[in-house]
Amino acid sequence: MIKAAAEFLKKYNIEEKTVLAAVSGGVDSSVLLFILNELKEEFKLDIKVVHLNHNWRGRESFDDMEFVKSFAKDLGLEFYFETLEDDIKKTELSAREARYEFFERALKKFDSNICFLAHNKNDNVETLLYRIIKGTGVLGLSSIPVVRKPFYRPLLNFSREQIENFACENQIEFRVDSSNDDTKYKRNFIRQKILPEILKINDCALDSIGSLINIAAEHNEIMEDYLAIVEKEVFDLNCKDFTHNRPLIIRDKFLSLKPALQREIISRYFKGLLKNRDNKNILKIQNFIIENEASTLSINKDTFLKSWKNGVFLYKK
Repeated sequence: MIKAAAEFLKKYNIEEKTVLAAVSGGVDSSVLLFILNELKEEFKLDIKVVHLNHNWRGRESFDDMEFVKSFAKDLGLEFYFETLEDDIKKTELSAREARYEFFERALKKFDSNICFLAHNKNDNVETLLYRIIKGTGVLGLSSIPVVRKPFYRPLLNFSREQIENFACENQIEFRVDSSNDDTKYKRNFIRQKILPEILKINDCALDSIGSLINIAAEHNEIMEDYLAIVEKEVFDLNCKDFTHNRPLIIRDKFLSLKPALQREIISRYFKGLLKNRDNKNILKIQNFIIENEASTLSINKDTFLKSWKNGVFLYKK
């Protein structure tokens, strides 16, 4: 596992840099910190240990923070933490949003552009199952990316079992989050109830589903390259709206594309604008562009999509 992490650092040219290690205190992140510390001299890394106390579990949350603080101190590494206010919604989505906002603040504080996260193969498979159940497109099949700058995940190809065995073999201490057993949280339900049943059908399901995720990621990379070429034909890059900096869509060029390609273009175009880019909303916008040469569609409370003559563009009221 240490050798694989070293290859990961070489592949992404992570050397002589200030990097963040996001550590919750659980087995995954504790193993990640142990491995990064083992490699810090070879790769000349200045490691900052960062921890967000979600403040959900009272004393247990505080003890997690103290554990990570002590772990960092034992390794001679700088420790930085924040504690969430009590009024933050106690939902998986709110927790995730709060974590990534914290990571962004920590990256800015330490003037870094690299944050290591400890997601593993099980997390990747569980995320894919969750997306399939909730509804996803081909892009969603690639699940958790190995790298989406500034976030790097060197343990993504290792199973939770492998990580736990590594912790045991190397006598790495870690904390166990009691809320992991609470199946009212959807991901815990998938982990505790659904995935074990899948493994009864195929005990290599983690590897086979993981293979699907990798294939989907490769296909998405190919699609990204192709779409970049198509967009040069469909967009007028010299004409952009002032508010969102999105280029004008040349309507007749757009209409010449196959329907599936039109939907991909729309999905990319509205990233960050549409809260929910599900198939229903994408179809609604596609039909609007196809059927209207001169009309307006409301996107959100103050943003509109206007079709006029041969152009389709965004504007604020």
